[in-house]
Amino acid sequence: MNHASLYRQLSEFQRWKQQLNTQVQAFVHWLQANNITSKSAEQSLAHARTLLNEDQFTLAMVGEFSRGKTELINALLFSEYGYRLLPSQPGRTTMCPTEIYRDPDVAKGCVRLLPIETRRSNVALAAFKRIPQKWVTLHFDPHNQAEVTQAMARIAEVKVVNLREAEALGFDSDTLSKSRDSGDKVEIPVWRHALVSLDHPLLARGLRILDTPGLNALGNEPELALGTLASAQAMLFLLSADAGVTATDLEIWNEHINILRHTQSTEVITLLNKIDSLWDDLMPQEDVLLAIHKIRESTARYLQQPLEQVLTVSAKQALLARANGDPILLARSQLPKLEKILSEKLIDNRSRLASHHLVNNLLTIMEDTSNLLRERLYAADKDLASFEAARGGLEQRSTLAALRANIKRVHHQFHKQSLSLKSSERLLYGQKDSLLAPVSHATIDQQIKAVQENLNTSWHTFGAGKAVQDFFDNIDYCLSNLAEQMAQANKVMYSIYLREDNNANPELLRSHEFDLRRYGARINQLRRHGKQFSLGLGNLLTSKQSLASRFIGTLAHETQKLMDELRSDIDNWLKDTLAPLNHRNLYQKKLLDDQLLQLANLNLQSRTEQEQKDLLKADIAKLESVLMELDTIIRATKALRPEHDSANNVVNLHKDGTTNHKAG
Repeated sequence: MNHASLYRQLSEFQRWKQQLNTQVQAFVHWLQANNITSKSAEQSLAHARTLLNEDQFTLAMVGEFSRGKTELINALLFSEYGYRLLPSQPGRTTMCPTEIYRDPDVAKGCVRLLPIETRRSNVALAAFKRIPQKWVTLHFDPHNQAEVTQAMARIAEVKVVNLREAEALGFDSDTLSKSRDSGDKVEIPVWRHALVSLDHPLLARGLRILDTPGLNALGNEPELALGTLASAQAMLFLLSADAGVTATDLEIWNEHINILRHTQSTEVITLLNKIDSLWDDLMPQEDVLLAIHKIRESTARYLQQPLEQVLTVSAKQALLARANGDPILLARSQLPKLEKILSEKLIDNRSRLASHHLVNNLLTIMEDTSNLLRERLYAADKDLASFEAARGGLEQRSTLAALRANIKRVHHQFHKQSLSLKSSERLLYGQKDSLLAPVSHATIDQQIKAVQENLNTSWHTFGAGKAVQDFFDNIDYCLSNLAEQMAQANKVMYSIYLREDNNANPELLRSHEFDLRRYGARINQLRRHGKQFSLGLGNLLTSKQSLASRFIGTLAHETQKLMDELRSDIDNWLKDTLAPLNHRNLYQKKLLDDQLLQLANLNLQSRTEQEQKDLLKADIAKLESVLMELDTIIRATKALRPEHDSANNVVNLHKDGTTNHKAG
């Protein structure tokens, strides 16, 4: 595993984020060392560091029971510990959704289990994650196989209940196993959700794995289908190669996966697992490969998915190969090919992160600071040349007086420009209330209350579908109103940049526009899930109203959560979008103040001509040293950009890469 492409790319991705974070911190230290205080820059840099620290790569495993999801996870994580981590033997399959990740606050291994009875509450799963006392917590040593086996076996625990209790907890009795001891009772999982923290190299480098146990769990855990899966960067849809696409497989595809493909552009890879069932040593190898290829082609056509996104794998043989150190069997299992494709998705994820507007902001602020420093250095060289060209004390004093007068004039113009920028900033931020009004707490709460009231008075297929449709029509109307307001705010932002500098770089202006498309796509995904759910209600029985209530509650919660995020993002945008301008102005003011102070020191009667020259030269040397430090940071930061996002694409404040301003 140490040489697997997935391991290597995760390591490189983590190292890249750490290196970029280091450069952000180096720039912060550079600003502090040079007494440059810019609230806008500090805020933007803090947001960039948060982005880098919190970024994760979530891989969701989706498929019906007995498709080999858990065994595939075991194969991916086997090399570190040398044994199965998750229960995957017949009859011991994972019974509840399981998240596997690395919790930095947990020293070794830990399993947290949420009791199934919490389904009786309308509290969201995300809220339960913030209430530790609601979970059963088991600590274990991941290198102690007995402890691991004992702790992980708890995830697959089941208990026997009567049908009424199972239905009250949201289960469809037709999908549950009958109790061997009592024919009128059924088995249900003991746990609703499991969180597994492991100190594993892949997980420590930002990989997070979500294991979903079949259609029943997806259908009965609305938050899993509506929220958790939507946050995954990649999804593996597992099928059994010997069975092909079954009815339940197709139901999962249509109700959960295809929606995300079309609304969220989630990367989906279909895996035909258990391909070893088609291996036949009595047949020519060419015939076996042809048969496997035909299965891939038919699956791709059936799911209307590109052939390159339909792969074959044998999780069982991959696990055996890693256990026995058999590279030939490992290659035949096709797991390395899957890891390679996942590695490519990680590269795509790095490019996405590198092109984020916060990272672009970082480079813009860095380069503007460097350009301003170069202008100051050029001005210092001119001051020295003017002083050295002057003959005699009288002419030198006259030269210094002229320099001071010119700086004061520039300073006065700059002061007026700063007042203009502050006024523009207040104008832009003054639009906050009108921007947020269409998606305010009160507005969204009103829509949620309305849909809940409509459902309470109309518990049948048509009524439920109509209520959900009306709800999302109203949310779309809110977003449409917001889009009109945001178009005006973007225009104001444009005008401010152009007024402050008519040579402003159009690329920068475009990168600072607030884009609502991501939020619209998420609402579209929730709408399609809501429509799919309401169509599947049929004649809604009283026993299913609990599930329907939880689904609508989750739908409302996810919508409210998205709107909260949208309001927060708009607020941050209003504060951050002028950050390059604000930082530039603050730094210009500091440089002008420093220049005035230096000229005042030069004008002291007690200073000799040589002392005055030495002061000018010392200032130039200091500026050169400071600029060299900053340029080192900038070069190191640019070197971290992906090849297709090279330094040539860094967005400067101006078309020509300079920072000339009106006052100059």
